[in-house]
Amino acid sequence: MAIEKQIFSFILAITFSYFNLIRCEVTEVNLGGTWIVTNANKSISVHGNVPGNVHTALYENGTIMDPYFRFNDVKYRWIAYDNWTYTRSLEVPEDVTSKRQILLVFEGLDTIAAILVNSIKVGESTNMFHRYIFNVKGALKTGLNSVQSQCSVASVIATSSEKEQCSFSWDWGPAFVPQGIWRNVSLQAYDSAVIRDITITPTKGSINITWQLSVTAFIDAAEDGVTGTLLLSLPQMSRSQKLPIKLRQGLQKVSLPVMSFTGKDDVKLWWPRGYGKPYLYTVKVVFVSPSGQEQSSISRNMGFRKVNLVQEPIKGAPGLGFHFEVNDLPIFLKGANWIPADAFEDRVTSSVLRNLLQSAVDANMNVVRNWGGGIYQHDEFYNIADELGLLVWEEFMFACAMYPTDEEFLNSVKEEVRYQVSGRLHHHPSIILWSGNNENEAALAENWYNTSSMFNRYANDYVKLYIDTIRKTLEEEDKSRPFLSSSPSNGVDTEREGWVAKKPGSPYWGDVHFYNYTMDCWNRTGPYNSAFMDHRQHHGDGNEQMLDQTKKHFKLSNSSDSLKKFKDTLFIIQVTQAQCMKTETEHYRRLQSELVQGQGRTMGTIYWQLNSIWQAPTWSSLEYGGQWKMLHYFVKDFFAPVIASSYQEGGKFKLYVVSDLMKPITEGAVSLKAWSWSSFTPLYSRNIAFDIDSTVLGEWKLVYAEDLQALVQTSRCESARHCVFTMKPLDQSSGKDLGPTNVFYPSSLSEAVG
Repeated sequence: MAIEKQIFSFILAITFSYFNLIRCEVTEVNLGGTWIVTNANKSISVHGNVPGNVHTALYENGTIMDPYFRFNDVKYRWIAYDNWTYTRSLEVPEDVTSKRQILLVFEGLDTIAAILVNSIKVGESTNMFHRYIFNVKGALKTGLNSVQSQCSVASVIATSSEKEQCSFSWDWGPAFVPQGIWRNVSLQAYDSAVIRDITITPTKGSINITWQLSVTAFIDAAEDGVTGTLLLSLPQMSRSQKLPIKLRQGLQKVSLPVMSFTGKDDVKLWWPRGYGKPYLYTVKVVFVSPSGQEQSSISRNMGFRKVNLVQEPIKGAPGLGFHFEVNDLPIFLKGANWIPADAFEDRVTSSVLRNLLQSAVDANMNVVRNWGGGIYQHDEFYNIADELGLLVWEEFMFACAMYPTDEEFLNSVKEEVRYQVSGRLHHHPSIILWSGNNENEAALAENWYNTSSMFNRYANDYVKLYIDTIRKTLEEEDKSRPFLSSSPSNGVDTEREGWVAKKPGSPYWGDVHFYNYTMDCWNRTGPYNSAFMDHRQHHGDGNEQMLDQTKKHFKLSNSSDSLKKFKDTLFIIQVTQAQCMKTETEHYRRLQSELVQGQGRTMGTIYWQLNSIWQAPTWSSLEYGGQWKMLHYFVKDFFAPVIASSYQEGGKFKLYVVSDLMKPITEGAVSLKAWSWSSFTPLYSRNIAFDIDSTVLGEWKLVYAEDLQALVQTSRCESARHCVFTMKPLDQSSGKDLGPTNVFYPSSLSEAVG
């Protein structure tokens, strides 16, 4: 009891300071900080931070150990099967309770909760991805108040709600099913109106007008007849304008006068990484009441950029191309898939996000795909991506499942789309695409979940959710970006087939997800087993698949020291992973300007996956915590703007160069060297000249081809098993490197002789 009194007095002090600071404007009180977290039978009562969740509250108070330690994810499953309540007290002065409108705003509740103010239920939540705004005018009183969020067991009733799907586990992560208040919560009180959100749409103009800027404000008025003035400004351009308005009660859209820019305005464009600078402008909208004392304002960063998804015929191919253009320039996408950075989102700080996204950029990426089984990412994620010029392939949060389509669920999804698009993400130039889901079209068409017996019903439900609900709602909120119904999909061909293609992921249409765990992934055409490792390996047969790939090219450690053997195995598996991804990615980059039996002209490669949610053997190139695996160092090289790459096919050695530079290479050369495994002195060295004229679409160029056996003999290798080749692109005029050193193995490493 003494602890609770101490916490309560601390909360009061903070609360009063907020009211005093902003008494002349719309009153907004941040209710984050310390709350009391209690289980259903009140046997546990601890203080917990908001934003936060029950697991971290229990851990920080010493009730449980680190949930990530060894088997604790299983040991602490009882937490997800209990009902938990968040409670705090709040002192409210009369000048707040006298306001016409008093709202309690939750930016994120996880997930199923009833909200009470002074024991009066003011609302409830069923969707983790909503912002909930509850009217508490009739429940709040002058003086001491209590606020509660009574969470219910999501693992039992989540089928009728929307929650982060991977919180129930995935093939790379644990099941915790957190409960809590996972984003900010505040109290808002005002007499006139508050700006809730704004959308910002830059549009490429006509001949005389270079760009136009459309801004829409979403304003919540306390009552009918509220009047005031909206002030719109673009400080970096020294542009501003104002609009007198008269409002009705509730939330409404107000379109501000369109700003037009001509050539003399010198608009600086936002470009993706590697194509120019990602220039950002600040847009500010302010509402001022007639008295001039009460005001509400919002500032957002935006970029002048245009994005198109182009699907046009390709000569010699039976289908259509599929590529993105930014500011009318075709972009070859180089990136990775993003999953939640932690099972507990309150631990995902700005520094965590910046470290991971900066690592993507440092490895020469220009895109990340926010996978649809996680969350719509934190604001800072998109802010950092905007700043870095990192494109975001954004998915709605639906993945690998069939979903309900009852009226209540569909209405919840509509609200989710409206809030996430217009309320949060619309203004970010980094977001280039809205995708309806991850792999659900493929799951339905290929009968992943035994849907074939009622295929028509599931197909109708699929269209009802992703097309009639999500797509239709999106068209009302944002027409400035393309929409893809699913990933993978056949793009416009999927649409022609009624939105569920017979074979989604065709190599001739749209985008493709490629997984093959049995082929030799070094071929372009194609105790480690402890209980703990098996527990952390959530992908079925994952450990065996990695060992099988490794055995194709290496001899596994036979050390009698179990710890050494374990470390050796981890190391050699990382080598295998890195080489697999390198081989496959270079193959896709070669296909940028090639067709092979009607397939190719590839315009992007996004590998699975960038980061990890916890410490485990996964596909990621970054460890949990952000440390680079061997793969990420390889990524930096194989995603470099200019690379030399080789492979053997039909007994021939083929050497290519690719350039994603925005200028031609006129005096290039590839330094090709042969080395024996036992010496640092090259056996053979020659420079092979090349030039690349057009780089609008990027260009692979075959610069050298020779019979492999003849090359081995020319390079004075005893045999293919005795040597290795390196290649590096150079600028002949300056002697400077144009790209990293690459390696070609003329035989399997398991057969190499020193």
